[in-house]
Amino acid sequence: MATSFKNKYGEVSISSTVVANLACASVMETYGVVGLASKNAKDGIYQLLGIENMRKGVKIYNNEDNSIDVKISLFLEYGVRIAVVAENIMEKVKYNIENSLDIKVRNVNILIQGIRK
Repeated sequence: MATSFKNKYGEVSISSTVVANLACASVMETYGVVGLASKNAKDGIYQLLGIENMRKGVKIYNNEDNSIDVKISLFLEYGVRIAVVAENIMEKVKYNIENSLDIKVRNVNILIQGIRK
């Protein structure tokens, strides 16, 4: 699904894949993140994603007011302060999407699936 907005020159549509890729890049730049996670459909266990399919750990939901919600599943490094890292991720993802794509981000939800050394 794409996010669209109109201006005086026409209509702009931004694919949710573009938004997810930008969110992935923002998450992986944050200290303390091991990687993104995805739920295995077969047995329901979360697994660490490789670099080629990282955006499976990010879900984008469009809202009626042309804003989006972002849901991120990830693994963190052992020994980091979870609340601080999660807050940094939320701020960075929101800032990068709003400034790069001019899309309003209403919520960034973090689901920490595990801790890795």
